[in-house]
Parts: sequence; structure tokens; C-alpha cells
Amino acid sequence: MSEVCLGCECNYFEFIQKFYKDNEASIAYLRDHGVLPLGVSCPRCNKPCHYRAERHTWYCGAYRKIAKTKRRKQCYFSVSDFKGSFLSGAKIEPYKVICFANHWLSKQWDYQTVRECLGISVATGAAWQKYCSEVTEHWLDNQEPIGGPDIVVDIDETLFGKLKYEKGKSLSQIWVFGGIERDSKNYFIFPLEEPLSQNLMSLIQKFILPGSVIVSNRWNAYSSINNYDYIHQVINHSGDSTDEENAQAHTQSTELLWRDIKEWTPGPGNRLQFYKQYLSRLLFLQHHTFSNINHYFFREVARMYPPGLETEETSSDSCNDVQKEPNDHEDKESEVSD
Repeated sequence: MSEVCLGCECNYFEFIQKFYKDNEASIAYLRDHGVLPLGVSCPRCNKPCHYRAERHTWYCGAYRKIAKTKRRKQCYFSVSDFKGSFLSGAKIEPYKVICFANHWLSKQWDYQTVRECLGISVATGAAWQKYCSEVTEHWLDNQEPIGGPDIVVDIDETLFGKLKYEKGKSLSQIWVFGGIERDSKNYFIFPLEEPLSQNLMSLIQKFILPGSVIVSNRWNAYSSINNYDYIHQVINHSGDSTDEENAQAHTQSTELLWRDIKEWTPGPGNRLQFYKQYLSRLLFLQHHTFSNINHYFFREVARMYPPGLETEETSSDSCNDVQKEPNDHEDKESEVSD
């Protein structure tokens, strides 16, 4: 079998042309991107299983010798190709899964259009929208750290959304924290939870490598940066983005980053608890090019749902037991429909 794809390009219409109503090609694409297993080993015999394409099943037909006899017993272990993967328990065909994701990753995403074109129910469409959002949220939580020894990283925080007052409270805004390398422009962005300063240092340590030169404003929450393996430079935001005491220290990079990101503005009907979903999808779209976004999405799917991890659990003491696939997505979809 082929190795996992290291990079491929396919724009929106090419993707539809290749995979629409073609389950075989869709499964091959998912396997090439690590979403489905390239091979399965029998947990009892420790031998490679054979694949039955018509049943989407891996099975072991090996014989093993029965101790103290001349007899042999055949192993009947089998496991679904989709078990433990992104497609586990899915009610829709594989081609619909990847075509749904393809449209969801487009800037012209329209929920009604994808439902009508793929012939899926409201509950199923809502469920798969949730699953796709979980993938980009997983990517957001596991962004690659930036910076390093002597690399300058500008950090800043900003408020996203529009003011919407109800009983004196703002309901449509969220604080976001981010950093950007001054030279390479590599960046990370992450939503802040209330209280804003509580998890700030943990985010800095997670997303900024030790030895970095961190440039920030004079917010008290940044005062402890020097206590860690960082060089901290402070700027003054009073009327200018540069500091007279240190002409090299500025946060112009973050100001430009916020300007680019803020083209996204939550609508009045968006709920605060879903802002992380909105933000993760937006950043994923901006972080990847139009032609390779599907590649990186399904590679992230494979990292979130590594295939084959549950294979061992399917084995039993009896070799004659045929394994059945748990309907994970069916349970989730029933929750959405309720």
C-alpha cells in the first residue's frame, strides 16, 4: 500500500469532480491521508489482516495450532475499516463526508446548499458541521509553537466581535491572545477565557519556544514573563506603537495581524459558546491556501482520530467471534436531533 500523503493540491471544483458519488476514490483518498488504516494486524495472531473492499472490513483467516494436539483452529477476527476513525458509525457514504468537508472549508460555506446537494437530513448536517468544527478546534489547540533563541515574537491581546447590550452586559465579544514572529510572520492565535490573565503564562509557554525575545505592552499580566526562559521587552501604547526607551521594541506586527483577522465579525445571532468554533475555522482557512486546505484538514483528522488504536479491544477469547462496529457517530447525531 502507498505511504501517507505528504502534500497534495486540489481546488474546490477539482475535489468535487474527483470524488462526488465515488466511494472507492473517496476511501482511497482518506487512506492516503491517514484517516483510514493502511494495514491492520490481528491482535490474536499478530499477523497482517486481509481487506474486503465490498464490506469495508479487515479480517484474519490465519490458522493457529492447538496446544498438545495436531489440530489447527482458524481465526475469524474481523474489524470495520472505519472503527475508531472519523467515519466510525457514520450514517452517510464516504464521498458525502469528504464533499461535506470540502464545502465547509470554503469561504462560501452555505449549510442549506450542502444539505440539499448531498441529500442529508438537518440532524445529520448539523452533526457533521459539529465534527468538522471539532477538527479545526483540535488544530487550534495544537498549533505549532513559534519563536526560539533570539527570535523576536510580538504578543498582544484584542477584543473580537460587536457590542450587543442586554441588561448592561456585552454578549457578543471575546478576547483573543496571539503572537507573531517579526521576521518570518509565523503566528499563533488563541481565545482567552475569563479571567483573562489566569491562563496567560501557560499559553505563552505552550505556543512560544524558550529563548524567544517577547515584546509586549505594559499589561500587568505580562509582568512575570521574565521569570521564565524568555527575554521580555516592553512598549508603551500611549499614542504610538513604539517605545522611545527602546526603539527596537514595537508591536506593529500584531496590529497588522489583528487587522487581517478582524475581517471576520460574529453576527448578532452567534452565541458566545461557539466563538471558538468560528475562530478556529476562520484561522484554519487563513492559514492554508485554497488548493491544499483539504490535504491539511484530513491530515488533522488523522491526528485527531488515529486509525487502528481500538483494534486490540475488538479481540475476544473466542476466535469465532466476529467483531461489530460501535456506532459512535450515530449516538452523536441522535443527540443533535434531540
